[in-house]
Amino acid sequence: MLVILTGLPGAGKSTFSKNLAKTLSKNNIDVIILGSDLIRESFPVWKEKYEDFIRKTTYNLIDTALKDYWVIVDDTNYYNSMRRDLINIAKKYNKNYAIIYLKAPLDVLIKRNIERGEKIPNEVIKRMYEKFDEPGKKYNWDRPFLTVDTTEDIDFNDIAKKLIDKSKEIPKYYIEEENKKEIKNNKDYNILDKIDKETRKIISEYIKSKKLNKDEVKEVIKLRKKFLKDLKGKEVDINTVIEEFKNMLDEYQI
Repeated sequence: MLVILTGLPGAGKSTFSKNLAKTLSKNNIDVIILGSDLIRESFPVWKEKYEDFIRKTTYNLIDTALKDYWVIVDDTNYYNSMRRDLINIAKKYNKNYAIIYLKAPLDVLIKRNIERGEKIPNEVIKRMYEKFDEPGKKYNWDRPFLTVDTTEDIDFNDIAKKLIDKSKEIPKYYIEEENKKEIKNNKDYNILDKIDKETRKIISEYIKSKKLNKDEVKEVIKLRKKFLKDLKGKEVDINTVIEEFKNMLDEYQI
């Protein structure tokens, strides 16, 4: 299960993730908290050129951990593109995901930021507040599973229960992908079935018109089987394939 936190600096993501992880752990869930700050704070100083490495390393850690554990992503994830990248990791392993939107008024964010030593300039938080892609506003896939006002009391037992229930569901996108595969397989089967019937007719007429003996008939049938085998796994047009088959027979030397 991938739990994607989203919210601006000062929204309380780190405190929330720790409390949620403890509650999940009490419910026998193996869970780990990961985020870009884990890598960023490993550098003695911050430089802009480190950010690409930080992002890729964070995603690699999440990708690896998600195979065996629940992962809580403790990051701002303030653009929907960031949340989409994380969702794609969940899809890769057919894991459920839940976006949890942690929110607080701007004045509270600024106040909290000042109280913790203004690690991030207040102006930066204000700009992020203006640019923030609110979850679910543009895309259905981006809808938050939960929206939590961090200025109010939070029931972590209730949140943990809802997440555990969700983790037991078959992911919607997994069902959609399976349906797409089934439709494609049925379509491919129908096309190949039609080609099979048409080539049988053509072969039958060819044998009669050429008055082939038993050995020659066997060779032509073997040729048809190879032709059909080579079509498997390819996207084909029935009319084009039938023409190709006819041309192949015309060119075939008995």
